[in-house]
Amino acid sequence: MQQTILDRAIASVAPGWAAQRAKSRVQIALSEQVSQTASAGLQAMGAGDSNEAVSRSSRWWYPFPRDARADTMSKLPLQRGASRELARTSPIAVGAINTNIDRVVGTGLALVAQPALAVLGWTPERALAWRAKAHQEFSLWADSTDCDLEGSLNFYQLQALVLRSTLESGDCFSNLPDGERTATQPYALRIQVLEADRVGNPLGVMDTPAMAGGIRLNASGAPEAYHIYDQHPGSLAGIKGGAFKGQWVERLGARSRRRRVLHHFRKLRPGSVRGTPYLAPIIDCIKQIARYTEAEIMAAVVTSYLTVFIETPNATPSGVFQGDNAQEEASGEIGLGMGTVVGLAPGEKANTFNPSRPNPNFEPFILAVIKQMGMALSLPYELLVKQFNASYSASKAALLDAWVYFRSVRYWLSQSFCQPVFETWMAEAVSLGRIEAPGFFADPLMRWAYTRAAWPGDSMGSINPKDEVAAYVAAIEARLMTHERAEWELWGSSWEDTYPQKKSEQDRMRSDGILPVPKAGAPAPQQKKPPEEPQT
Repeated sequence: MQQTILDRAIASVAPGWAAQRAKSRVQIALSEQVSQTASAGLQAMGAGDSNEAVSRSSRWWYPFPRDARADTMSKLPLQRGASRELARTSPIAVGAINTNIDRVVGTGLALVAQPALAVLGWTPERALAWRAKAHQEFSLWADSTDCDLEGSLNFYQLQALVLRSTLESGDCFSNLPDGERTATQPYALRIQVLEADRVGNPLGVMDTPAMAGGIRLNASGAPEAYHIYDQHPGSLAGIKGGAFKGQWVERLGARSRRRRVLHHFRKLRPGSVRGTPYLAPIIDCIKQIARYTEAEIMAAVVTSYLTVFIETPNATPSGVFQGDNAQEEASGEIGLGMGTVVGLAPGEKANTFNPSRPNPNFEPFILAVIKQMGMALSLPYELLVKQFNASYSASKAALLDAWVYFRSVRYWLSQSFCQPVFETWMAEAVSLGRIEAPGFFADPLMRWAYTRAAWPGDSMGSINPKDEVAAYVAAIEARLMTHERAEWELWGSSWEDTYPQKKSEQDRMRSDGILPVPKAGAPAPQQKKPPEEPQT
């Protein structure tokens, strides 16, 4: 870019000012270049050369293709704030997020250890005994609030917190420091859930190819470390205290290779380093609905006012009843109100209008918009508004469609949070000698064999339990499903955990002679005869 005579004159007198002018001119040139490139791209995609070829709604729309970081990083702070505000104040947003928490997490994703028998060379009996021991030790840590660095939530409640924070903010982090072992808690592993804002670049540092959003990347784009602020940037204490301090925390320990930080977000585009809020596609739509609802409520309130206008013989308008507002009389203004009686002077008339409230088109319009928002949130309309007025088949189809989405989120949560935490805990349990796992630290294959696990959660629920139970019974009898899988899907409980209680109940009823009533046509169960005494 060539310098003008004026630029050279300014540079000789005020070099700083000249540099700023040059910088601004470069930025303007780049902006014009981007605009021209975007226009050319639209023409290449078939937009045409003239304005007549482009629709009026998209005339000023320039969807310039950019990478994931350029599309998301600049908008994230505003989207996070808007999403959190809606999650506090909007019924639609609150309902959508709570539905995700209730259906995906519920009472929590439970550990079901599944050691690889072929790799370990175990018999099924040994595997069951080892799994029972692992479940006991993990419950000792996970069922207690000691697993939380803040000491307020257990492992299953932390699952809900991680999912909620990810939905509202787009992502969140789990710091895994070591706490203090006590007489009642032999494990040092702790979990600290951090909001998305706690991780960011050191203040004053812009994103680079090797650092974005507080994450240091290697040459392949994989995260190596996270810059964690000592406090939330939006805290009042931070504002009063001045600049925020932070430190880089390695994703893996330098010597132990133990996980130190977990990053929870659903990666939707290649190259993404941070996640976007769940409500981002519908933020504007929710705000428009809120404004429309407020306007309809105000119109309905005004319509509900019962105001009587009375024309008096004298020439001065005054209220019929005592205690009228003196300020209104002095200003000559007349206000509507509930049960208000207003006097009018001769010749004055009150012209009224009929706003037709309540608006008969309000609910159909709102529901039509909510259906569109449900598509963006992967939630059926019936589940989003908690109305199942359709037929059994339609309601069943809606629940099944939603369950496909919930299962995908459940799997993501298990792999992003539950499984990494379990593997980190298992390493500590083996190092302490509380769980026997020969070869755990020597062979990665053995470590994988010991830490294989499933994370089932609460069941989907049932609209017609009788038919669904019969279908599961038929699948079990046909050897197409295990008892354990059926019990998880029907009731959300572990067959291994409930089996001892069920056996105890059956044995007790059999010993007391209280047997289940047989179905019609089925042979009656045979009572065991007491042993005959030997004859002497």
